Amino acid sequence: MDIRRSLSTFRLNGRVPVQQLNSLFRELVKKYHPDKVRDYPDWANERMSEINDAYETILEWLENPPAESEKIAENHWEDHKTDARSFHTEVAPLSAELEIQFQLAFDKFLNGLEIYYQYGLENHEYRQEGIRRFRFREASRLIMEGRNKLELLLKNYQHPIFRIVARFVRLTAADIGIAKPNFYKKEPFHKIDMRLNSARRDFDDAIKEIFFPEFIPNHLRGRAKIKLYTCFATFVLYMSIFIRGERHKIGVLMTARYDALMDLIGLKDWGLLPD
Repeated sequence: MDIRRSLSTFRLNGRVPVQQLNSLFRELVKKYHPDKVRDYPDWANERMSEINDAYETILEWLENPPAESEKIAENHWEDHKTDARSFHTEVAPLSAELEIQFQLAFDKFLNGLEIYYQYGLENHEYRQEGIRRFRFREASRLIMEGRNKLELLLKNYQHPIFRIVARFVRLTAADIGIAKPNFYKKEPFHKIDMRLNSARRDFDDAIKEIFFPEFIPNHLRGRAKIKLYTCFATFVLYMSIFIRGERHKIGVLMTARYDALMDLIGLKDWGLLPD
């Protein structure tokens, strides 16, 4: 892991005392340890691995300062492009046969996701209305079929591209499959719940802008992706405020979806996703 992404993991902009780094490390371990995030153990293990790698990278960077001070990118979007560049140069390309299988599986997922957004099915109320009810079933079926095919490719070949895409698809399917949450104590948490809902809408708009730009009016294109880091901050805040229950689960899921989407954007930027 490079220093830019490592600092981003710890939400740092530059050098800090080692004691502060250790304190931040302990806080992240407490938050993301699999024992704390039991509903999503695979994601928790991945996150812990990232945190450990980031900690070691930053610690070495602090203990061995470069001859000239490095410039730390302030733009979160550019950081992920840097990671994508490294990924692009280090990962072996897919064979022609695997590329075809990958394209068929990913297209199946995108076809379902397109129906999902075309009919506004991110709105839970729409899922029970007339034709939209049937479209939701169709979208869910295609998304699940795409997910299953991608999971099978990952199981059989363990290629990093399959891992990144399957993770995004898996988490998207999980989010779509969640029933409308019936939160307890709605009134005291109304503002933070509304903030989460707004961030989730912005997150959906970013996915539309990336894969289905025709669903976004011309004069609004470009805005959704800019809001992604704000979405991430909201998801992390929500997960941190609510340490258990349905709200915590949604915070964890959306934080994981953000991570997965940023990795997917890296693949897309470097032409590693099917056209």
